[in-house]
Amino acid sequence: MRIFYLAVAGMAGTLARYGLEGLVRGRAGTLTVNLTGSFLLGFILRYALGSALVSPDARAALTIGFCGAFTTMSTFSYETMALLADGDYWRAGLYMVGTIVGCLLAIFAGTELANRLL
Repeated sequence: MRIFYLAVAGMAGTLARYGLEGLVRGRAGTLTVNLTGSFLLGFILRYALGSALVSPDARAALTIGFCGAFTTMSTFSYETMALLADGDYWRAGLYMVGTIVGCLLAIFAGTELANRLL
């Protein structure tokens, strides 16, 4: 059953990413997806591990399935390489730092929100 849950959640994550990137295009869309996904992952993991309300199957579906399909390291890497190939080192650096530091801060914020709810 877990595989089924992962597949359904992965499909939902893919569709959510497609929808959000339709609203926010380009690198800003990828950054928005990765920051949002990091926040959700931090929140879900902390809340699921601190509460009996979320089963292990649901936790796997939400984290591995939904968040795994929603966020994207490959697109981030491609867009960074494209900036570097264009010689736009300043923007590439800002994009890398913004994504990495931003995602870490988003994980922290999601975890803290879950802590307040527990």
